Amino acid sequence: MFHLFKKKEKIKRELPPGTIRKEFHFEGNVQNIGFRFEVQSHAKPLGITGYAKNNDDGSVTAQFQGKPNDINKVILDLQNIDRIQIDFISGKDIPLDYYENDFSIIY
Repeated sequence: MFHLFKKKEKIKRELPPGTIRKEFHFEGNVQNIGFRFEVQSHAKPLGITGYAKNNDDGSVTAQFQGKPNDINKVILDLQNIDRIQIDFISGKDIPLDYYENDFSIIY
């Protein structure tokens, strides 16, 4: 038999010391303006992994995994984009994901 759809093996990565993972909830004018794309475009160059996704209530949830200073930089950069109006941000620490290797937008 042919194995056309070979199951991709997940590889557990070793993360740099000091790596953290945080989940943020953004409220305000954060949908239909390219917010998730901005999150991704600021996170990827810093080596941050995670995702950004829209919520049904008009908010956006994003998870970031990387160095604390890099994550803070992304949050600050997002707050300084004129077309984005962030009214409230909440964040919490969450467990590391040793299998994640990219930053994605969830549709």
